[in-house]
Amino acid sequence: MSPRYPTTPFTDGALLEAFEPLARDTDVFMAAASKVGQTWVLALLHHLRTEGMDPDFGGRGAMAATPWLEFPRDPSTGKPIDRTARLAELEALPDPRVFKMHVVWEEIPRRARGKVITITRDPRDVPWSMYQHLVGMQPHLHTTPFTDPGFDKWFDGWVESTPYFPIVRSFWEQRADPDLLWLRFEDLKVDLHRGARQCVEFLGWQVSDDGVARAVALSELRAMQRQEASLKMGAWKEGHRFVREGAVGKNRARLSADQERRMVERARATLEPECVDFVMNQRD
Repeated sequence: MSPRYPTTPFTDGALLEAFEPLARDTDVFMAAASKVGQTWVLALLHHLRTEGMDPDFGGRGAMAATPWLEFPRDPSTGKPIDRTARLAELEALPDPRVFKMHVVWEEIPRRARGKVITITRDPRDVPWSMYQHLVGMQPHLHTTPFTDPGFDKWFDGWVESTPYFPIVRSFWEQRADPDLLWLRFEDLKVDLHRGARQCVEFLGWQVSDDGVARAVALSELRAMQRQEASLKMGAWKEGHRFVREGAVGKNRARLSADQERRMVERARATLEPECVDFVMNQRD
């Protein structure tokens, strides 16, 4: 019998299997591909549930306030986790718990009727951001050794192996699920307050107007850059940072014409036409 949760370098399947019976109806699973604005939304969710009254994430950082559920290592040290201790930590968290995940829909441990939020970003803006993320990380944070081959060579491997497309495809198939809220990076850049209201209404949280305003202010790009130290997102090399540009279209412009063509072809080969249009913001 195959395991319920496949184990990859980024997913502890045994941990997810042990966690599933402990899931709660109040849980929120913020599941998405990497470098699409997920940390941004996680920060927004934390500030919404605390009505903007906990700007430094309780002094513990974002990874403690909104834990990366399936990750098999301590994000700050790179050391393997103790599953028993990790489950105890997660069980001790107060409701509503908000979890970060980089998994396909089927791997979200929703035994209970927890809510799911995802976010997508134009895939052409993703590879440069992902590359800069990998280059800037301290070596102990990598799950496998990383030697910088230069962007062009790195892109050649990434465009064929990135989990972006399988993750988006799995969510597209479930887009009508009433327990799923789908956000787009580009929409949040236009109106973050509207996105915050969408989250509050979807989750059924009671947040005052002032609380929403405080949460949005703390989640703006410049605010997150100023308070990056409080996020405690691990050690970064000199000259690099976790919260970078947060722009629309800027990373896409860094691709060559051939690289952009390959990205579009990969999207069309993997996703339904309506989904391609949606994630590339060609249709509402």
